[in-house]
Amino acid sequence: MEKHLDARFERVEKALTTLIDSIAKYNPSEKLAEDLTTADKNLLTGLRSLEHHQNNSARIEALRQETAALDTQTKDIISTLWSMRKEVKNTTTTTYPAASPKYQFTTSDLLSYARRISRNTLPPPGVTNGLDFGASPPPQELPAPEEAGRSAAQTPNASFNNGVGTPAAAPTPSANGEVLASQATVTSTATELPMHLKPVVNPSEGTVFYAWPIEGDVRGGGLAGYQQLFDTGIDPKGYDPEEVERRKKEEEQAKKEEEERARLEREEADRRMRQERERMARERERDRQLEAERRGSVAGGSRPQQKQQFAFLDLDDDDDDE
Repeated sequence: MEKHLDARFERVEKALTTLIDSIAKYNPSEKLAEDLTTADKNLLTGLRSLEHHQNNSARIEALRQETAALDTQTKDIISTLWSMRKEVKNTTTTTYPAASPKYQFTTSDLLSYARRISRNTLPPPGVTNGLDFGASPPPQELPAPEEAGRSAAQTPNASFNNGVGTPAAAPTPSANGEVLASQATVTSTATELPMHLKPVVNPSEGTVFYAWPIEGDVRGGGLAGYQQLFDTGIDPKGYDPEEVERRKKEEEQAKKEEEERARLEREEADRRMRQERERMARERERDRQLEAERRGSVAGGSRPQQKQQFAFLDLDDDDDDE
């Protein structure tokens, strides 16, 4: 850059010296003045280039300083991260002993699950699994009166009072209780409903109870519905059956309207086609009539005209009238 500027300065000095010499010799020349002007313009262009070069140099120097500062900052950050990583690795972890066993569910989850299955843990009212809990136990069989008398006669009394036997012992309270229980059993059996009327009074009579959902209930539940949606490729999240049904009805209505519009268009096209055919038929008929008339007129014009003979028809008519 300095060499170029020096050459341009020398050119300006030479042109200026030559012009001054020509003026001093009273022999000025326009060419020398133009050379001086050209040299001055070249010098000005070189000075501008020098200014641009200096600006670029200053910018490059500033970028170099900024790059060096950023490199230093990056190195500091990396060294800090390395030291922190080393400290983290060297730090010992604190292990707390488990106070109680840990499970994947909480107490609230367990209570919520128990609340949901509570309706399946006890049978509903009236469900007896086919057992009749209101019936009394079967009565005990009592010995017949003849057998009781026979056993009493075979067993002699152990004591005698002046040769006369003691009277028979009175029936004990336990025997009276058994007799009353048997009578109550007979009465309750007599007042019990017949077997063919029990289902009418209690529809759940004889129903078998299971403490878990049966397969039919599971297949008809919400989880089975979700599984069906998954199988058909539908995401249950955000699925609205009413919205789907509404869209389906709208599509069916739009399809019906489209079919009706297509039918009307076909009928309109058929009607236009019939009208066009009728018009063409009328035109052909009219053309045929015109052609026939034209041919008839041409044929009539070619015949020689026959001379008509004048007849006095009026005179004949007058004679007839007389």
